[in-house]
Amino acid sequence: MSKVHINKGRVALTLLAVVISMSVVDGVRREFFRVNTRSKITEEGTFLSNSGAGKKNDPTAPFTLDADGQPTTAFEGVMNIGQSEELIPADKLSQGLLVLADEVRPVSAGSKSAMVDLLGCKNEYYTLIEEGVMLNEDAAEALNALMAGYNAATGLDDFVVYGTTETFTGTGSYCPRYFQESVTGNTVDLALNGLGSVIAFDGYDEEGWVVQNCAKYGFIVRYPEGKQDKTGESFCPWHLRYVGKLHAAIMDRNQLCLEEYLDFLKSYTADKPYEFTYDNAAYAIYYIASAGEQTKAMVPIGGNYDISGNNTDGYIVTYKK
Repeated sequence: MSKVHINKGRVALTLLAVVISMSVVDGVRREFFRVNTRSKITEEGTFLSNSGAGKKNDPTAPFTLDADGQPTTAFEGVMNIGQSEELIPADKLSQGLLVLADEVRPVSAGSKSAMVDLLGCKNEYYTLIEEGVMLNEDAAEALNALMAGYNAATGLDDFVVYGTTETFTGTGSYCPRYFQESVTGNTVDLALNGLGSVIAFDGYDEEGWVVQNCAKYGFIVRYPEGKQDKTGESFCPWHLRYVGKLHAAIMDRNQLCLEEYLDFLKSYTADKPYEFTYDNAAYAIYYIASAGEQTKAMVPIGGNYDISGNNTDGYIVTYKK
């Protein structure tokens, strides 16, 4: 068999020629694609569809045009994938679990959500001062769980629901103050059953378990100890406010009253929300300033979100991630 002699120089030149040819072809292809694609881009940076009789904008194109007219990947739709726009009407500013309600910022009775009569749904771990005591249905469920937990921890069932939307505050009352926020249907005023007579609840002794643990069930002591400079009210352990487990847990962990919590949330936006993990689920919370008659909020397409007004200047959007 004869040996085959390979001219290494010719092979190198041949390979170089192939590489150059491929580069030229690729460059032509890229330029052809750029020119043809460029002709199919509108001023808004969306593709033009060739389907149908006429050409239409295709809003699915994942880029916009920069200042020089070149495509860029900074497309708002991509940033907000999985979200949709919701317009919040102005009357929602005074509705929701987190509204501030007082003499300066009143809310109407029409802001209440679904209500239930506690007489028909309470458990055996507490009593009612009278018939016809109404409470928001979610708060009622939470109250039952709170009182069952209290009984399991202490063996006691001595709490009396002295008032909710209405509370007797006349001479001899064991809850001497009525708070305007009670009209929301999310508050509970407590007293104690003391050997056949009603006595005031001061937040201490074994009954103090409720003050220390109510956040686990979605309640806060609305006017906590040491926060009078923020709330304008002295310690009222007998006045609980239902805000939901997530918000109650955040306030409890950070030792914030409602006023402080709402101010805290103003630092967080839709782009950079406050993130918190509760019960093995991740949540995001952000504040959006009211824009007047309608305010735009970005919310998850699949639901799992809540919007509450703060009854002052904006809304709190909470969603499960």
